[in-house]
Amino acid sequence: MQNQGFVYLNGKIIPAETAAISPYDVGLLRGYAVFDLLQTIGGVPFQFTEHITRLRASAEMLGLEVPATDDEIAEITVELLRLNGHTEATVRYVLTGGESPDGMHFDPATPTFLIITHELFEVPESSYKVGTKLLMREHRREVPEAKTTNYLTWLRNHHLLDAAGAIDLLYHADGLVSEAATASFYVVRNGRIHAPARGVLKGTIGGLVLELASSEYEVVLGDITVEEALSAEEAFITSSVRGVVPIVTIDDSTIGDGCVGPVTRRLMDICQDAMKRAD
Repeated sequence: MQNQGFVYLNGKIIPAETAAISPYDVGLLRGYAVFDLLQTIGGVPFQFTEHITRLRASAEMLGLEVPATDDEIAEITVELLRLNGHTEATVRYVLTGGESPDGMHFDPATPTFLIITHELFEVPESSYKVGTKLLMREHRREVPEAKTTNYLTWLRNHHLLDAAGAIDLLYHADGLVSEAATASFYVVRNGRIHAPARGVLKGTIGGLVLELASSEYEVVLGDITVEEALSAEEAFITSSVRGVVPIVTIDDSTIGDGCVGPVTRRLMDICQDAMKRAD
């Protein structure tokens, strides 16, 4: 088990074992909370501005206020990383509605704000070399443009991922695919990169990679049907802690020829180059 170390909670950096939130916190009672997650490269937070901007956007959608400036959050993050002494880390920012005496009403100006760090986990190298698998589940996230803490569907199904050797769930509803449970989802058709345009969370790594690749590939934003996803030439996911990961199987369907495709390989290189430049 990871050394508990230090966390930031409501204005103070404290030992993790002493941190406690109110039993009346609406994040606990009702799951009313948002979060964001970044990784470090060379011990430095990567895409910090993009992640804090997205955290603030998620908070606004739920009517919450982030109780610190960007500069203050950056200083706290650097100090936590120093105190906890990670080689490389993920940093998780969690914002809830705060205390709610009746479990329904709360003051958005007095939220609970928590920052915690974890040792960075590694994706198996085989996932990048030969690709990996997604399992489809019919599901539409509530307030999908916000990064909320509601991962009920993933948590109920994670044991099936392990059993199937899959990396994530792929959500779909009304015949359209949207996103993976913990990542953004894309397909390649006729040499073009297709990305769902509505009802999804904006990906930080995905946005960066597609922007860098826009001079080489046409990016089409719009609906992607289940049939289009399963018959795609290539498919891949992106996330802050995984980068670009090729998908070669969805349920029992083979994507393309079952190998990592040339567009995905190029995007993986672009992502790795961007991360190396940040080191």
